[in-house]
Amino acid sequence: MSPVNKEKITDLIAEVQKAKEQLKSYSLVPTEVVLGSMEKMNSIKYLFIVCIEACIDICQHVSAKMFQETPESYGGCFDVLSNKGAIPDSLGKQMAELARFRNLLVHLYWKVDDRRVIENLSRIGTLEEYAKCIADYLKIR
Repeated sequence: MSPVNKEKITDLIAEVQKAKEQLKSYSLVPTEVVLGSMEKMNSIKYLFIVCIEACIDICQHVSAKMFQETPESYGGCFDVLSNKGAIPDSLGKQMAELARFRNLLVHLYWKVDDRRVIENLSRIGTLEEYAKCIADYLKIR
């Protein structure tokens, strides 16, 4: 078993926190204002991609280094962490849903309903909870 690169995880958690804070600021803007601005919508989509990608990178690193598992999908990666007790099952399911949302943003971006993107701003707490659980599990602070 190779050790987890805690510096890498710390850097990725910082990326999650930075993107999450920017997403949080957009969540305070009225929906119609955001929907009326292509620039704001594109920023939100990009920030979601960055934030969720960082979470996936953390997941893949921990799965490989601690558990010697290579999940077949991004969503499956969070199943590994929940099955091993690194994160709660409910959080694993929520993170798998966010991974699927990321896939939609990246691969089917022209089909994304902007209202759905706005609705996902309510899930920022899930990203924060994930970062905290990983930091606690790896004893990073």
